[in-house]
Amino acid sequence: MKLLAVILLSVAGMYLGYKLRKSSKDNDNQRFSIYGGLTFLSALVGGLSILSFLLLKGDEWSIESKMTFKMILFGLIGFTFAFLGIRLLMNGRKEHNKLAQIAGMTWVLVALFATGLMITRNSKMNDGWTSERQATVMMDCEKLINEDRPYNMLCFKQKVMSKFPNFEDYNKMNADESTGKRETFLEEMDKLCPCGENIDESLVQSVDGLPDGLFD
Repeated sequence: MKLLAVILLSVAGMYLGYKLRKSSKDNDNQRFSIYGGLTFLSALVGGLSILSFLLLKGDEWSIESKMTFKMILFGLIGFTFAFLGIRLLMNGRKEHNKLAQIAGMTWVLVALFATGLMITRNSKMNDGWTSERQATVMMDCEKLINEDRPYNMLCFKQKVMSKFPNFEDYNKMNADESTGKRETFLEEMDKLCPCGENIDESLVQSVDGLPDGLFD
C-alpha cells in the first residue's frame, strides 16, 4: 500500500511539473518553465529515493541495505545537479553566454566529484568491526554460554576483535569446525575470558551518597 501511494504521488508530481512546463511555453513564461522542470525532477528523484528506502529497509536494516540505499541516494542527488548543470551549459552555449557555460560545467564537475567521493566513502562502511558485527560476536558468545562455556562477554568480544582484524576471518573460522581452529580458539578463550574474570573496572558502576558503615 505504501509503495503504491508513493508511486502515485510521484507520478502526480511529475505530471504537474510537465503541465506547468508546457503551459509556460504557451505563455512564453521562462520562470514557470524552470519551476515546472524542478517540480518534475524533484518528484522523480524523491519518488525513487522513497521507493528505494521502503524496498531496502524491510523489517530491519542490514549493513548491505544501508550501503545500497546510500549509494542510490548519492547517485540520484548527483544526477540531479549534473542534469541541471548540463541544461545550464547547453543554454549558455545556445545564447553564447560564457559565464553560463562556465557555471554549468562547474556544476557538472562538482556533482560528479562529490558523488564519486561519497560513494567511495560509503563503500568503506563495511570495513572493520562495525556495530552490527560486534553484536554478532556478542550473540555468538551468548550461544556458547548456553552450551556451558561461560565467558566474560566483553572480554570475549575484545579478544575476538584483537585476534581477527577482519570479520570475514572470524566468521570463516567460526563456521568451519572440521579444521579444529574453532575449538583451539575456544580453548584459548577458556583461559583468557572465563566468567567473572578480566572485567574492565571502568565498566563497574559506583553508587555515591550512601552513608559509611551502612553494610557493616
